[in-house]
Amino acid sequence: MILLLMAACGGEPGGVASQTLVGSDESAELRGLGPDGSTTVALHTELGVGAPINLREAPAPDARILMVLPQGATVTVVERTTPDKGYYRVEYFGRTGWAYGHHLELALVATSSALTDEQQENILERARRSVGYSYWWGGGRFGCDLGRGDCNGSCPGCTHVGEGGADCSGMVAKAWAVPASAPGTCVNGHPYSTGDFSGASYHWRTIERANIAPADAFVTRGSGHIMIRGRGVSSAGWPNIIECSGCAAGCIHHYRAVSSDDYKVIRRDAEL
Repeated sequence: MILLLMAACGGEPGGVASQTLVGSDESAELRGLGPDGSTTVALHTELGVGAPINLREAPAPDARILMVLPQGATVTVVERTTPDKGYYRVEYFGRTGWAYGHHLELALVATSSALTDEQQENILERARRSVGYSYWWGGGRFGCDLGRGDCNGSCPGCTHVGEGGADCSGMVAKAWAVPASAPGTCVNGHPYSTGDFSGASYHWRTIERANIAPADAFVTRGSGHIMIRGRGVSSAGWPNIIECSGCAAGCIHHYRAVSSDDYKVIRRDAEL
């Protein structure tokens, strides 16, 4: 039996709750951000977690542990550019705290070329299938002569009726053909939220905004919204965007402004 999970646009990545939080052993000395833990890092810089590390309430080794950041996770520098006693103020999926700099490193960004023209067009073709469909919180099914559906109310409390529709993360998951999603655009089901897309993954990576290409995605820094970059820009310099915007607009294809403060760019590693 295959269980298909559904996640909505504004959600956080799922996890298993436990009653007792056991912190990570931070005694191992990794190179991290400089030997003295004093490296200045610009706001919104993404840092990689080189080993499991505790996210603490205050910049001290005995401060209360908020959560354990897993190895390979990506955190974002917030509020200040310099560490406090070797601890950096960071955000991870909407939770803010202090992480020890010896276990953090500048996150790698994609330096490879964009997907091939064929791979880009395959992604864009799937994304364009969603245009005209209704917004469906947690959904991802469109094309295949399905009914367009109807969304009413204000999400996440909105209601949806009909066969087809998608929310922002559902459309991108299907366009990118990300593993664990139901195959194709005709079958509903995907486990991804924008919080997942904003974090680290083996299936996508953060790239420099200057290197954006068609079929890449803009995603908010944390939970919120995600959309596919199409081809071309408007006379005002706005990018071509395919997105499932909300209950009122549904899934649309248009030009719009995208703030660099609010959105970062991610790229599918490979089309499967």
